Amino acid sequence: MRPVRSGAELRPEVAVHGLFVVFGLVIAAFFPFFAIYLDGRGLSPDEIGVVIAVTALARVVANPVWGHYADTRLGRLTALQIGTIGAGAAAVSMNLVHGLPAITITASVVAVFWVSVGPNIDAIALVHLGDERMSGYGKIRGWMSASYAAGCLAFGAIMELAGVRWAMPIFALASFAVLAWSSTVVRDRPVDVEAHGRMGAVGAVFREAPRFWGFMTAVLLVWVGFNAAWNFISLKIVGEGGGPLLIGLGTAMGGLIEVPVMRVSSRLQSAWGLRRVYVLGCGVYATGFLLWGLIDNPTIVSLLTMLEGVAFGLLFTTSVVVIGRLLPSTLYSTGNSIWGMVALGAGPIVGAGIGGFVYQHAGTVVLYVGASALALAGGVAAWFALSTPALADPSPDPSPETTAPMPAEIDHLGT
Repeated sequence: MRPVRSGAELRPEVAVHGLFVVFGLVIAAFFPFFAIYLDGRGLSPDEIGVVIAVTALARVVANPVWGHYADTRLGRLTALQIGTIGAGAAAVSMNLVHGLPAITITASVVAVFWVSVGPNIDAIALVHLGDERMSGYGKIRGWMSASYAAGCLAFGAIMELAGVRWAMPIFALASFAVLAWSSTVVRDRPVDVEAHGRMGAVGAVFREAPRFWGFMTAVLLVWVGFNAAWNFISLKIVGEGGGPLLIGLGTAMGGLIEVPVMRVSSRLQSAWGLRRVYVLGCGVYATGFLLWGLIDNPTIVSLLTMLEGVAFGLLFTTSVVVIGRLLPSTLYSTGNSIWGMVALGAGPIVGAGIGGFVYQHAGTVVLYVGASALALAGGVAAWFALSTPALADPSPDPSPETTAPMPAEIDHLGT
């Protein structure tokens, strides 16, 4: 990537950390409250499952396209900025449409643009860290968890007082904040892009790393279970007598616990290897989902969302580093986009689509026991998929705490 200097001149680490901080607010405005937002718009659990599944299908289609063009044509920063503009503009219109078809279409437009943001932020971070410091990704990602926790609590309080219809306007404002901060990052531009052959950069990922197939199988199992459980936890809390503030409190605590978990994940990966840390995260998810289904007290269920924070902190940071270890830097955006396509696209299609039906017709216990079993199955699949020395063996990080200098050819954040 060739650096193209524009925008405010900040130190690279400040620019990268700031992207994670503001993007955490975007996630806080969406994930904990989207189901009750749709419920407040008059949709039933079945219909909520349909909206989530269709928007996930939009992510499946859009994710690899954004990844390919970010790595080969647009550049990562440009793709990120286009996504924030589109997602924010579409979110503004969410409160202006009515009925299942119109809400579903508008939410899908939000999804198509939004999926360009996260993978490119992660790709920017991986290049910033370089090969020697890659295991330190969790320390950067922890900043997003901290802002996510603060956002969950603040936005939950706002919606408790003003109503859940504020969820999407808040999401739009947070998206535009990401756009504003992105001006501090020096623009990258792909150079000497080689012909990737059939299916472009997406095909190149699987040719470069055949183990990606097995890893994606594990990701699918875990995130189908996650989406079946997570997308309906707010409805369970509300159904047991809780409200947006209680939901925000629980998710905020989950976000807070992500911070130390993500920071310590670097040491765990070095001491245990990526494979063991990933499987541990699957086990924590399985335990959390089971407890969510068996306990009826809304306050306890809300507090137990902390387990989601522990598991997510382990799984997400490990996944990004696995992608960084398997692929060259020229395919980072595409690799992260494929992960998003499976985890945040196919996972919700199956998990939320079937989960809404199970929640309404079979009850919460059946839903959450099934989600727990899927998380365990994902752990088993990951154990075999990641059974290569580079991913399974401990790998002490010899580099110092400070960010290592970046090679000139990949320094796309400036100095």
